[in-house]
Amino acid sequence: IFGTCCHWMSLKWLKGCISSPFGALRPKTGRKRQKTQTGGEAQMPSIQCIGSFILWQLALAAWDAAQLEVGPLDLLQRHLEIETPEMRRLKASPMFWLHIPKCGTSFYNTLVHLPGNCPGWPVNLSVGDEFFRKNDPKCFEVEARRKCPEWCDQRLLHCDGPLTDTHELLGLEKYQTYKGKIVAIFRQPEQRFLSSWYDDVDLFRADPSTWVCGTNITPGWLMDMDQFKARWGGSATQQLVGKFNATQADVPMALERLREGLAFVGLQEEWSLSICLFHAKFGGPCRKLEFLDTRPGKNVASTYDTTILNGWVDEMDRPVYAEAINMFKADLEKFGVSHESCTACYEEAGLDLTS
Repeated sequence: IFGTCCHWMSLKWLKGCISSPFGALRPKTGRKRQKTQTGGEAQMPSIQCIGSFILWQLALAAWDAAQLEVGPLDLLQRHLEIETPEMRRLKASPMFWLHIPKCGTSFYNTLVHLPGNCPGWPVNLSVGDEFFRKNDPKCFEVEARRKCPEWCDQRLLHCDGPLTDTHELLGLEKYQTYKGKIVAIFRQPEQRFLSSWYDDVDLFRADPSTWVCGTNITPGWLMDMDQFKARWGGSATQQLVGKFNATQADVPMALERLREGLAFVGLQEEWSLSICLFHAKFGGPCRKLEFLDTRPGKNVASTYDTTILNGWVDEMDRPVYAEAINMFKADLEKFGVSHESCTACYEEAGLDLTS
């Protein structure tokens, strides 16, 4: 009887709802619809629609309980634990991109083109396109991020700032706000370090630091290798704990935040598989522009020669990267993702990965 009543109420409430970008629901009538920052209608699910979903789950739980002789609330919990890409995406909104230096600026394409995230963003516009380079070829990332508040729904995607800081640190308040909603790409530590060292405009070696979009980006002087190691070693750890002066003592906190705070972990070395995994986890179509390198630079190498480091290794970031690999592999297994299973994604994006 309890299950039948819940079922009847859920259907009654459900009649007033239509689909949202999540695949969740919102009412056709009732309270005034909110507007997004781009002027479109908000697509967040209403309390009524969420209530209809919960009542439906209660009905299923009650019916199952009658068969299994267990409490309906216990079975409700089991039903709510059944995840879909839409539910996972809802839990991870607004997504916060933890952009570790030299770890995939191109990932911004995936975030802004996830359906609903940025309704004002032109369909085929890549972060690295000429549109963002017309004022200054090196300022494309800043110009793209400048459009985020105008083109994107910040209930679904966090628009970071200030514009001069393209790599936001994850301070305590920010971590608490976005815990469970953070997405990031990680990279082998020494390779990431050398990518910074060989940066084509010496942004990282400059001291004092220069801003790529500044009127004068000529550095006063460049750090030598030892100075560079002291400043830019442990960048992933620094981002995770929210401070530039991170030490080995901060690694446990970085690992804790990595395990508990991130909704998605991808690997620079497994770019295609990372993009496919992201869509397997959160839904949305695979698009060719997600597989582009929007910031190749002048000193591109598939693998940098580490002999220049004279045996130095990034002690802070190595355990962080090792845990990122573990989390990545665990998600591949959980969601059944492999290059073979991603064939449909690659074909949808128009890729030919056979060569």
